[in-house]
Amino acid sequence: MDKFHSMKKFFVSLFCLATVSLLAQNSYRSYLKDNLSYREHSLDITRMKVEVSFVPEKGLVKGKVTHSFTVLQKQVDSVFFDAPGIQIKNASLNNQTLPFTIVKTGVWVKPTKAFQWDQTGAITFEYEATPRKGIYFIGWNVPENPEKNPFAVRNQIWTQGQGIDNRYWIPMYDDMNDKFITETTITFDKNYEVLSNGLLQKKTVNKDNTITWQYAMTKPHAGYLLMLGIGKYGIKKTKSGKGVPMNQYYYPEFADRAEPTYRYSEQMVDFLERETGIAYPWESYSQIMVQDFLYGAMENTTATIFGDFFNVDARAYTDRNYVGVNCHELTHQWFGDYITARDGRDTWLQESYATYYPKMFTRQILGEDEYNWQRRGEQNTALEASKKDRNPIRHSQSGTARVYPKGSNVISMLSYVLGDEQWKRALSHYLKTHAYGNVETNDLQQAIQDKLGKDLSWFFDEWLLKGGEPQYTVHYEDILKADGTRHTEIAVEQTHQRDEVVGLFKMPIVLEVHYTDGSFDKVTEWIDEAFEVAKIDNKLHKEIAFVLFDPNSMVLKSVVFKKNFEELEAQLLKAPYMLDRYDALVALKETPIEKKRDLLHEVWKKETFHQMKAEIINQLAKDEQSASLLQTVFAQQAPAPKLAALKSYNGSDNTWKQTFIKALQDSSYDVVLVSLEKLCKTYPKEASAFLASTKGVYGMNNAVDIKWNELSYISGINQQQTINRLVQYTSPQWEFRTRNNAFTSIKPLGYCDEKLVANLFDAMISTNSRLASPASQLAEYLAQQVAYKNMFVEYYSSQKWEAWQVELLKKYMPFL
Repeated sequence: MDKFHSMKKFFVSLFCLATVSLLAQNSYRSYLKDNLSYREHSLDITRMKVEVSFVPEKGLVKGKVTHSFTVLQKQVDSVFFDAPGIQIKNASLNNQTLPFTIVKTGVWVKPTKAFQWDQTGAITFEYEATPRKGIYFIGWNVPENPEKNPFAVRNQIWTQGQGIDNRYWIPMYDDMNDKFITETTITFDKNYEVLSNGLLQKKTVNKDNTITWQYAMTKPHAGYLLMLGIGKYGIKKTKSGKGVPMNQYYYPEFADRAEPTYRYSEQMVDFLERETGIAYPWESYSQIMVQDFLYGAMENTTATIFGDFFNVDARAYTDRNYVGVNCHELTHQWFGDYITARDGRDTWLQESYATYYPKMFTRQILGEDEYNWQRRGEQNTALEASKKDRNPIRHSQSGTARVYPKGSNVISMLSYVLGDEQWKRALSHYLKTHAYGNVETNDLQQAIQDKLGKDLSWFFDEWLLKGGEPQYTVHYEDILKADGTRHTEIAVEQTHQRDEVVGLFKMPIVLEVHYTDGSFDKVTEWIDEAFEVAKIDNKLHKEIAFVLFDPNSMVLKSVVFKKNFEELEAQLLKAPYMLDRYDALVALKETPIEKKRDLLHEVWKKETFHQMKAEIINQLAKDEQSASLLQTVFAQQAPAPKLAALKSYNGSDNTWKQTFIKALQDSSYDVVLVSLEKLCKTYPKEASAFLASTKGVYGMNNAVDIKWNELSYISGINQQQTINRLVQYTSPQWEFRTRNNAFTSIKPLGYCDEKLVANLFDAMISTNSRLASPASQLAEYLAQQVAYKNMFVEYYSSQKWEAWQVELLKKYMPFL
């Protein structure tokens, strides 16, 4: 064929370059240095008994903790316990006075006689603390919010141990590498529910209108997983398919939110038991929502805490729900609680699995396309992280993008390489072997060797111990030889930077040649060299429609594979997997609309996945000839395509206007909010009508109502009333996301008054950085105006501040 000779010259040239690259590639193994080291400890804590009561208005903890121990070293003359800022009242060893010395980070105890190997005993501390970490007192000094609103402030106490922060309210050995049985005894106001780890052993009603709650574990777990949750709740008691008792805590005045919030919880337990081959490893499982939580959720053993910003109603469920996070935290009951990483270098053994299984559960409830879309999201996140650095997954500085999404994708590839059945068999062996113990990456690799007899050292080396991802450049050529035989040659070059941190990658890659008659041929090649050429026979001399390199994106990578319009068209219409069709669609982004309109209309009618619809909208939103077709998406449930239309279309066509007006009544709060904002800004003279039709819609974290008040103010409608409402939303009578939404709306209005200043100061000294940071940004912005700056100075001068508050406020506002 005519183009064969030029392509042959290209292959030869490319091969020469690849040969040079191969010669330059060193064969030695080298890794990025990690400065984290194992924390040594002289005692093995076997049991920790915590007894606490509180003065919540003062943020005061009154406690007693007893550590039962076995000595690990030959002779121990002193022992350190983490206890920063804790006031130790007294200490004892086996009920005898024990000398102690308080230092900034904790307390040293020195027995009168040195401990010896295997000696056992119990050390007890009585103490008080007013910590700013580890335990949080929400709403106790705030006037009760009179509104019946799920995001109004509540009186709660809750803990967050991972960080590692339980040391701020319990004197303890606070590290991942020691696991022990815990008992918790909590005395508190009888009008509140109290949750802790394990089973409730006893409730004692006291004469002073308090109840003493006693919880206990029966198996050991790491100290950072100990928790408390206190508040006013209803409790839905349910069971998994195999009878695991489950307790779902909810706000009693919003009982209708319990079902959409906790949806699929029971099925998740059954799913994880099947996938891991290990029965749920604890006696019960509880979940409790709390206000102003620092993260999304926390996998405390038997008792997950999660932010009440996941407390959704049926309408909000389609915008954002708890399902994925719910499954993530439940997975941790196996990966993190049942087996626990020995130190921070192996965090991926917890977080990557807790990201992997929710993705797999998504596959079960929402199907292949949604599952594959999540895999692609993981890949994109990992590739983006490598633009900043190339740290490996197994490293203390790997970062969130690697221990969560990249690690999850690597686990998917491990299953891909081994096959699903072999993977599950090895994984179950790994879990059973290290039950209730500590693990490191080598333990997983060893489990695969022991159970399957397979050496995957190459896989662990390139994907976990080293950094980066492969970048491939791919070309193909249709070859017709003089003897009449025909085949397709596919050239693959690894073009990423290679050094001591990132090497060549070895992976099985599927190559497919699709023909115009709808058939295809495929081979699987182990690509492990800098340059390789694969050959696929075309015995029936079929015409090629398109070629796929790694169909369905099973391998984490970036690829340069140029294709013409006809190839992309065929791939978009005929590729079996959604991801390959999506890639073809994205590759058409710069193609003129006139050339691709009919094709995209055809694809629109065939595709059902919401992200395919959203991308078509992104490309055709400005095309008037496509308007009527695209507007049909508003009759569907998925928010993503509707939001794509709202954000992509910037014209004033009446049919789009009417579509957006109908969207004001959409089932999605997000769609309502964006529609309202777009209509008010595009047609400001009609804003009052748009606002009237959405009055009383609050949305998650009051986002719709806050936007409603912002737009009313901009439109000159009841300005004093609406700005007062926005300022009230910034007050401590609301949870932090509501306050942040109000901060965002107030900023473009350029408004400030004394109440707002007071609310900003309150937020800036919050222990929740996700509240303090947005508040400080708004305060800094407003203080650029002299009059407003004086308001901040006057308020600061009129109040009494603690030293830590002064330091924090002057960091945000140096002019104070």
